[in-house]
Amino acid sequence: MVPLRALIADVRSIEALWPFRQRRHVVVACLDNPAELETARAQLDELGAEVVVERAPGPLSEMLGRPSVTVASRFGRVAWCGDRVDLQRILLELETFELACPECGPQAWGDPGFGRM
Repeated sequence: MVPLRALIADVRSIEALWPFRQRRHVVVACLDNPAELETARAQLDELGAEVVVERAPGPLSEMLGRPSVTVASRFGRVAWCGDRVDLQRILLELETFELACPECGPQAWGDPGFGRM
């Protein structure tokens, strides 16, 4: 059987995450003990991410699985799901979101060689 979270491409239909749509990336932790993730809140915040924790089984666990950690962009696209906190991977996915942003990524920086000849 394929875990439910492996089938989820986006979190757009999850009402509990609607306040973050178009505003913040989300790291959703459906874990009994999210201490490792909570200690990294400052790093995650710097990358535009909101940490959403569900300590007891509820609607997020029902949709994303339990235990689970899900990283989604501000547009709701799921980049990574795991059954434990993998801080390196979470940070990598959040950095990738920022680099892909047309307003703040490399494509917005322009060509440094443009006009030089």
